[in-house]
Amino acid sequence: MQKASDPNPALVLDAEELRILERREAASSGVPLFAAHWHIFVPTVAIGLLYSFAWLFLAYLGKSDSGLARLFIVVMAVGVPLLAAHAFLRFQTIRLQINEKHLLCHPGWPKELPIDVPPEMIDSVKVRRGLSGRLFGGGTVVIKLVTGNTIAIADLANPEKARAAIMEVATNATD
Repeated sequence: MQKASDPNPALVLDAEELRILERREAASSGVPLFAAHWHIFVPTVAIGLLYSFAWLFLAYLGKSDSGLARLFIVVMAVGVPLLAAHAFLRFQTIRLQINEKHLLCHPGWPKELPIDVPPEMIDSVKVRRGLSGRLFGGGTVVIKLVTGNTIAIADLANPEKARAAIMEVATNATD
């Protein structure tokens, strides 16, 4: 794919090189791939349970035909499925693929394109965990680039392993 007029052959990338593999493809080829953790569904489940119990409480008090009870039903019928669809789409699209030439990050839906980070551009990598991440094991990997920009890939499973793999590739690239 390289042309004779290209100024820097290192900047010319094959489209196949930049494709993020699916889970099965990555496992069969041995490419480290980190995907979303199931705790991405916790807020949806919590909201669904909260509104369900609130409606049951109103029904217990005999107020199941009130305006507030109808509001709870609307949230359970419309809001919870929309939140579940959003969480599912993010769960299917969050990816972090690591090889010696590229770090490909896809922060998840609704973003379309992956972010290509050359390992030599990585300055530091941190892991952040919220409450559900501490309880269930997921987390956010925050990559600081030498340019000062940061990239955050939220809701990853095994964020500590991802951080170690990124740091290993970045250390090897600078050697």
